[in-house]
Amino acid sequence: MRANAFLFDLDNTLYPANSGVTEALEARMNDYVQQVSGLPNAEALALRQHYFVTYGTTLRGLQLHHKVNIEDYLYTVHDFDMPLYVKPNPVLATLMASITVPKAIFTNSPREHAQRALDAMGMAHIVMPVIDIRRLNFLPKPHPAAYTVALNTIECPATGTVFMEDTLHNLEYAKSIGMTTVYIPHHADLPVPAYVDYCFPDAETAIMAFL
Repeated sequence: MRANAFLFDLDNTLYPANSGVTEALEARMNDYVQQVSGLPNAEALALRQHYFVTYGTTLRGLQLHHKVNIEDYLYTVHDFDMPLYVKPNPVLATLMASITVPKAIFTNSPREHAQRALDAMGMAHIVMPVIDIRRLNFLPKPHPAAYTVALNTIECPATGTVFMEDTLHNLEYAKSIGMTTVYIPHHADLPVPAYVDYCFPDAETAIMAFL
């Protein structure tokens, strides 16, 4: 099928999950949760994971239960040297540039983190909106309001919009409102739920299927 629009998750979707970015982010998040909660390391880790599963992001849990300074958190967690982890991907950059229908990055990360990743992949020249956690009013995927913001940004209906994502629970609501859901899995042997329309090993392969 041909897509009328594309929404792309960023982390572990446009660049490989084995890049090391997730581990770098999680180490910083664990330290931050431990600092604000005063819990031992193992308990802080469990609390962070609980917040992620319950609210979609660690930040949302910290906002609701610890009233943290949002900008301090975003800077502390995301301030690292992206090119150490994410490398240029000229094939993906060419494919992204070739998309003529509306497209956007749809991420629970802050804009500056997304921009650093796009720059590292060689996609700084590609013009497209970055729908980040601030633009989502800190209501992250899979909150329904996040998808409304995304669709309003690209000015396209859910039907005909292809959404590529590595986190399964972010695809479930997308499917329920009519998006075409594309799963980029971390592990090929994981079961794929019925709300996933397509499963591809990487974003390059996925994009080529819809062009």
